[in-house]
Amino acid sequence: MARIDDAPSAWHLLPAALAAELGLTIAAFGHLEDMLKRAIFALDRHHLPAGISERDFREWLRRMDHVAADSLGTLIERLERTLLREGRANPALAADLAEIREWRNLLCHAAWRPALGGAGWQPVFANTKGEVFDGILAEPDLAAIRALTLDAAARARRIIEGLDSEGNGAGD
Repeated sequence: MARIDDAPSAWHLLPAALAAELGLTIAAFGHLEDMLKRAIFALDRHHLPAGISERDFREWLRRMDHVAADSLGTLIERLERTLLREGRANPALAADLAEIREWRNLLCHAAWRPALGGAGWQPVFANTKGEVFDGILAEPDLAAIRALTLDAAARARRIIEGLDSEGNGAGD
């Protein structure tokens, strides 16, 4: 089995405060995924014609089932395409979502080890491009990533709320 480095790996128990912050940050990624799904649903639903046929409605529901099963990266791409199509492109949100996607992949897939010299903790992970994260992370870093993630989720919620003024139930 290939390893990222030549040292044998051992599982390291994270300090409670770091583990708690990591858990909260990962939970924020899940909340963001839910809000992105809801925003995509609301944007698509907003344009359904009042007299939609049963067949077309079932096709739309089938597409929304695919959205419900999408991963964060796919949801981000789908939301960006939908916003662009709607004339609502949001480059600042797109940039934040791209950064969040990278953090999510690192934090959800990394093995953790103490940093050399005992100065913090290092997530060990190589992304699909073979890039290895070489920094260390502490509770404030994770809290900042969580704040960025929750802010992006709030911006997705505001997209929904902007459409919901007609009482279409998209925010339910």
